[in-house]
Amino acid sequence: MVMAALFLFAAACEPADEPVGRWHLDERSGTTVEDSAADHNGTSSKVILGRPGHSGTAYGFNGVDSVVRVPSAAGLNPGTADFTFGAWVNFTELPPPGNWDVVRKGIDSSSGGFYKLEVFAGNGGARARCAFRDADGLRTSVVRGTGLNNGLWHELRCAKKADRVTLTVDGTQNSTLVGLGSISNSSELTIGAKPTGGDNYSGLIDEVHFEATPK
Repeated sequence: MVMAALFLFAAACEPADEPVGRWHLDERSGTTVEDSAADHNGTSSKVILGRPGHSGTAYGFNGVDSVVRVPSAAGLNPGTADFTFGAWVNFTELPPPGNWDVVRKGIDSSSGGFYKLEVFAGNGGARARCAFRDADGLRTSVVRGTGLNNGLWHELRCAKKADRVTLTVDGTQNSTLVGLGSISNSSELTIGAKPTGGDNYSGLIDEVHFEATPK
């Protein structure tokens, strides 16, 4: 009983992630993508506005050249802090060999590492994957979900917490134990594609978010 109480007390005392960026993707005109959590507004290109969303409206991505770009900022570079990011997705096509990017900051060659959420073709249809690389080159990923390309809304959430990374798909988790170091790069955060082009998502994305533990 004492040990259980101590565990619960320690868990309750762990600092919670705080909102850094929250993009509802509810815009119906223009190219500004508003951040309701802070001042990390982005710019959209070739997206379809006003599509039915999980909450409010969503953006439609054409699988060719649709993308949202959010300028790099200190708050979007977690460093060694714990952080969480994710989005709601709805799509019917099966990603081609390779993957579609949902949310990412940085690429494989980025100095300082990268983090990303993607969907890819796996056993039984599309699956989700969270992938990370820290500034020292340590890489890790975690996979979950199957048949996500069923035209329904799915919540995908990636988290880096102390000694593990976790992918949550519709409330169910997979985790990998790993001790990642600092992740911080000068790349913009992109939604629906790589910042350098390619891996273009085809379908709807809604309610993109990023949270981090205060440093």
